[in-house]
Formats: sequence, structure tokens, C-alpha cells
Amino acid sequence: MSKELQRQLSDVAERTGKGKNAIIIEALATYLRATERQSLAEEARRQSELVSRNEHDAGWYGLADTSGWR
Repeated sequence: MSKELQRQLSDVAERTGKGKNAIIIEALATYLRATERQSLAEEARRQSELVSRNEHDAGWYGLADTSGWR
């Protein structure tokens, strides 16, 4: 960890009264949740694009009840 990052971490720990480890764990958990959401969003986008390319070829296409859709 760079000296500047260490300094910033110390400053935040002092200002908030939280331990450095608690701040690091919170930051890591936030990062991992964001990464997971991004991965899920990318997979949903990939699947949506796959379906949209093939939806007219699928036998189920005409079976969906879209009457309430706008």
C-alpha cells in the first residue's frame, strides 16, 4: 500500500473513530458486491442479446402473454 493511501486510511480512521481493518473490510465488501452486480448485469445483458437475436426463431415466441405490456 502506498504511503499516501496509508495516510488517507489513517486520516479516515481517526475522523470516523473506526479501526483501519474495519474500514478496509467495509471497502472490500463494497467492492466485491459491486463486482458481483456488474458480473450479473453483464450476464443478463449477454443472455438478453442472445435471446433477442433468436427470439423470432423460437417456438415459444408467440406463446407469451404480452397483452399488458406497453
